[in-house]
Amino acid sequence: MKRIVYGINPVREALKSSLSQKKGNKGKELSELLVLKSRSDSLLQEILILAKKKRITPKLVTKGVLDGAAGATSHQGVLLTFKGGFEYLDIEDLLEKWRASKKKSALFVVLDCIQDPQNAGSLIRASLGAGADGLIIAKDRAAGVTPVVEKASAGASEILPIARVTNIALTLKRLKEAGLWTVALEGGSKTSIYQTDMKGNIALVIGSEGSGIRRLVKKECDIVASIPINKKLESLNAAQAGTIALFEACRQRGK
Repeated sequence: MKRIVYGINPVREALKSSLSQKKGNKGKELSELLVLKSRSDSLLQEILILAKKKRITPKLVTKGVLDGAAGATSHQGVLLTFKGGFEYLDIEDLLEKWRASKKKSALFVVLDCIQDPQNAGSLIRASLGAGADGLIIAKDRAAGVTPVVEKASAGASEILPIARVTNIALTLKRLKEAGLWTVALEGGSKTSIYQTDMKGNIALVIGSEGSGIRRLVKKECDIVASIPINKKLESLNAAQAGTIALFEACRQRGK
């Protein structure tokens, strides 16, 4: 399995993350760094310095080669490959990291079948910005951490702990056992997110772009809240709604 990361911010954060990992960690074992031969600027120089620390010699290539390797044109002239896939954690890893951090209250984000990679990447970035302790996604019928998602997250996927689970509903049960309240974000609820106490241990659940939060998942949620919007607009997309809710939690916590 080969993992691809492209874009200035994702590649930079991937290199930093690789430098901080223990030796022999396959998920962070670098394979190749491709750089557009016509690019030379301070942002690229930072990447080249990090690559040198990893003893990786960049390969200078044309735009056509980079386009083909990335399968996209949004690579910004740099692409990194790893010998292993993206390293997901499990739910116990996330809980342990939170406990070890000794933070007063937890904030986890649960994506229930978010399939659009741009939405997934944006929510990863917003979660990191709001100080979330981790993000949880489903293994099936959901966007995983792909090159497109990493690019959309602007490198946040390399920093924020991300777990992938087989059953979101059971995962919410486990989070509740660990002392978290589960808050579902859904349009139409009479309870506003601004009336919801988000200062304690919270798992914020965000539903898919089309059908929202699934019935069995919603059954495991303690609170269902909405974001009040102008009646002329039917709804916000998942990334917009999730970002607003995350930073409302941030505001309530005084951050």
